[in-house]
Parts: sequence; C-alpha cells; structure tokens
Amino acid sequence: MKGGCHCGAVSVTVPQPPEYVNFCDCSLCAKSGGVWGYYAGEELTVDGKTDSYRRADYEEPAVEVHFCPQCATTTHWVTTEHFDGDRAGVNVRIFEPAELDGIEARFLDGRNWFGKTEAKHRRAPGKLGVDAFL
Repeated sequence: MKGGCHCGAVSVTVPQPPEYVNFCDCSLCAKSGGVWGYYAGEELTVDGKTDSYRRADYEEPAVEVHFCPQCATTTHWVTTEHFDGDRAGVNVRIFEPAELDGIEARFLDGRNWFGKTEAKHRRAPGKLGVDAFL
C-alpha cells in the first residue's frame, strides 16, 4: 500500500494493510490528526523529506512524529532512543479509505494513558467503513 501527504511531496509505502488501527485521543494524536496502523520499522519506505516533532511534555518521549514540511500532513512516527522495540506507526489517513474497509478500529483512551500500564479503550472496537470513518 502506498499513501501520501496532501501535496504529494511525501509518500509512505507499507507491505500490507495494518491488522488494526488506533484512534487515540491523547493530546499528541488528537492534535496531529493521526489514526495509527502499526508496522515494524523496516517495513516502512518513506520517500520525500519530512520534518519531525517530539513531545515537549514528556522527559523521555517514545515517538517522533513526522510530517510534510510543505503541507503539514502527519505521515508517520518512529520510535526514539527511549523506546525498546522495533515499531513504527503510519497515519492511515494518508491512504485511500477503501483500501482499509473492514479493518478493526480501536478507540484508545489516550488522555488517561501514560505508557506505563495497559491502555484502556473508550468504547468497543468497530470496523472501518462500517463503524468508524477516516
């Protein structure tokens, strides 16, 4: 699958649709507009120059969000040196919605989760294209 930013300067390619996506309402995800599908870091191919942002409100932020410097579309995140593991998130809103129909949509309670416990959900999962829309 290949998706990209609004102006076309940045594209992200992944080998297959994600198993599920997370609609997270933490302050970073809510303000960046991301709905995340997850991959191993080496599964992402990013073409084009991105700028990045790390949370300033966490002493050791786990992720670095990337976005197009021209149109400001959030494209993906990668882990920082403060995260132990190989994981990346792709903002699935950069793909055509039809490519994601039927994928499980989860609704994280990110406003009340700080990464040290199991994340809770705001409601039961649904399916993209049926119960949740990008």
